[in-house]
Amino acid sequence: MKINFYKKFIIVTYLLFSTIAFGQKIKLEGYGATGFKFFDRDILNGYNQETFYEGKLQAELDYNKEIEAQLDFRGNSVGNSAEFREFSVKLEYFETLTFKIGNIKRPFGYEYLISREELHTTERNNLYNNIEKLGYGGRSVSVMGYYKYSKKKTDFPYSYYVSLFKNNNLAQGLTGRFVYHAGEFSYGVSYMFQDFGGDEPITTQGFEVDITFKEDNFLANIEAFYFQDGNEGVRQRLIGGDETVYGMGAKLMSKLKLDVDGKFIKSIDPVILFSYYLPDTDVSEANQIQSLIGANLYLDKDVRVSVNADLRLTKNQFSDEYSTKDSRGIIEFLVRF
Repeated sequence: MKINFYKKFIIVTYLLFSTIAFGQKIKLEGYGATGFKFFDRDILNGYNQETFYEGKLQAELDYNKEIEAQLDFRGNSVGNSAEFREFSVKLEYFETLTFKIGNIKRPFGYEYLISREELHTTERNNLYNNIEKLGYGGRSVSVMGYYKYSKKKTDFPYSYYVSLFKNNNLAQGLTGRFVYHAGEFSYGVSYMFQDFGGDEPITTQGFEVDITFKEDNFLANIEAFYFQDGNEGVRQRLIGGDETVYGMGAKLMSKLKLDVDGKFIKSIDPVILFSYYLPDTDVSEANQIQSLIGANLYLDKDVRVSVNADLRLTKNQFSDEYSTKDSRGIIEFLVRF
């Protein structure tokens, strides 16, 4: 039976507030965003200009000092749809170990641990979007043990995440991340193992390293990835090739905060981002390069206007020139609460 958008909205609202009614301490947070995207692409493949709007409503329910539950609902202008994005339970019985169970993020890489509304760009970078299609990132029903570094506990300058996940599509695996914090610097490393079942079973693995420098008004982050492509591996197996196909990528992001403290604009955060994606290390001619320049204009610490000029260059092994197709310009108004 097909349920229209309004019925979905009523059901989601009922589930949310019915659940909240049983919580003892309730915290609601989220964001709303709207704006325009301008694309460089053939009109036959989609509009050259799109409007968009989206939102997130997250409820955190504290039952006692050790148990917390979280519900996450999302909606967007793609099909005017709303979805139940996450349910998770957090169990905190130890000083340096917390357990989280539910449909949660896989902790692979620096950026996947950052919420969408906390990103310094309007979208996740091109490299992350590509490797997520291969299973490196995204969400799964998981059991995760972790500790997030706190400056209040300087005698334990580490963050770590170990997650076991299982999907309906016969995919299961392990994700781990470890970060060492040394003053303004942090050094991270991630590993992920995936086991895909079905008619053509295959196992894959990926590696990531990153360095981040962060102080009050400046942040810089660099990451490098080396990962196995299971989709291409199965295709190569079926045509008699080598099923071990590795790709690689790198990302550099830098953000500066400029305090303006004007009547309208309080601060301006210029952002630059570069990413490089090589799907197959044996075919170096086929790659994608992303160059993004942007700025976040803060009217308040939780209200911002973002402008991103995102140039994307794509090349395949049969061409000597890069295409600018799918490059985009984005203007977004975002409010956090």
